[in-house]
Amino acid sequence: MKIPFSTYLYAWLAVLISFAVLDGLWLGVIAMPLYTEHFAGLLREPFITWPWLAFYVLYCMAVVFLAIRPTLEQSMAATGLHGLVLGATAYGTYNMTAYSIVAGWPLNMTLIDWLWGAVATMLLAIAGGTAARYRLRRLK
Repeated sequence: MKIPFSTYLYAWLAVLISFAVLDGLWLGVIAMPLYTEHFAGLLREPFITWPWLAFYVLYCMAVVFLAIRPTLEQSMAATGLHGLVLGATAYGTYNMTAYSIVAGWPLNMTLIDWLWGAVATMLLAIAGGTAARYRLRRLK
């Protein structure tokens, strides 16, 4: 079946909005004390915004392309699993590399952030997959 581009746009917007909400809660409320405690000497004040904005846009595209698009005709569990694997890979790459090469990078934060990225990406894939499936039903 040919999937209209608008379906992917709906999915991307759902992923982007969900990511903003989830990461806002994670970084702003839940985990910020941990990051502040472990990375106090490394944190910028104020933050530079363009790198994380670029990451959000591109990562949300990756979630759509690598987790949602291949599973649109499968179950939502498949979409979530693709998201979990993508998140584990992306956040694992970042965290394990940082732990390997940055002196003083804490192992507990490596594992916490790695798990967060995997679970968050799974939730993003489910949100975007839901939006894409909704859009496809509306087009029929």
